[in-house]
Amino acid sequence: MKPLQKAIALLLFALFLLPTWTLAEEGQPDTASFGQVVEGTVQAEGSTAKKAYTDDSLCRQIQDTYKAAKKRARRKSFKGYCGAYVANQLVVLGINTSYLSANGKNTYDIYRKMDRTSGGYDISAYGAKKYTLMEALRAILSNDSAATNILVGFQRGTSSAGKKYGHVLFIHGIRDGKVYFSDSCARTVEDVRYKEGEPIVCSLTTFVDQYAKYKLDGVVHFEKASVQPSSSLETASGNSEKVQAQG
Repeated sequence: MKPLQKAIALLLFALFLLPTWTLAEEGQPDTASFGQVVEGTVQAEGSTAKKAYTDDSLCRQIQDTYKAAKKRARRKSFKGYCGAYVANQLVVLGINTSYLSANGKNTYDIYRKMDRTSGGYDISAYGAKKYTLMEALRAILSNDSAATNILVGFQRGTSSAGKKYGHVLFIHGIRDGKVYFSDSCARTVEDVRYKEGEPIVCSLTTFVDQYAKYKLDGVVHFEKASVQPSSSLETASGNSEKVQAQG
C-alpha cells in the first residue's frame, strides 16, 4: 500500500473509533466557567431521530419560560444550576410570587411541608418512601389526565456535583402519555441531543428511564387554588446564589 493510501486508511479508521464527546451534564459547570466536564453522548451523525413535538402550546411555554427565567436571573445560561433554573421558572409561571432558593436535593423537602404556594397553587407531594417516580406520575395522572406543573426532586444525581447537590427539574405538562419538560443542562434522549432549556418530549417510560440512576426525593404537583393565599407562606425570596443551587 502506498504511503498516501495508508494515511487515508488510518484516518478513516480513527474517525470510526472516535470516542464519545465530553459535554457538561446535570449539576456540572461547563468548561467555559469552571473547567470541568463529564462523559456525555451526542446524536449520531445521519440519525433519523427528530425532536417531535405533539403539543406546540406546551413547547412554546417551555421556550418562553426558559427565556424569561434567564432574563429574570440576568444569566445567559444556567450552566447546570438546576435549583436556580427551577426556582426562576416557578416565579415566571406565577406559581411563586418571589424566588425561593434551594439546592436540587432540598427543593422537594421545602415544598412537601407547604400546603400552598405564595402564588396560590395547592401542593400535593409524593415522597420516595411511598412512590417510585413512575408511580408518582401515574398517581398524579389518575387525578388529572392532562396534568401540568410537576416538580421532580432527586437527592442525588450522577455527576460529581449532582451527587453533592442533588437535582431538580420541572415538567410543564403530560399529554397523551408524553412528558413535556426541560433541564438545566444538555440531555440526550432517544438519540436526540437537547440543549439546556430546550423542550424535551418523550414517553413516561423514557422519562423514568432517563433518570433511573438518580435517587428520588419525591414529586410535587402544583394545582391552581380557588382561594388566593396570604403572602406569609413564602419562605425565602431574592435571586441569591450564595447557596450553590446546582443539579
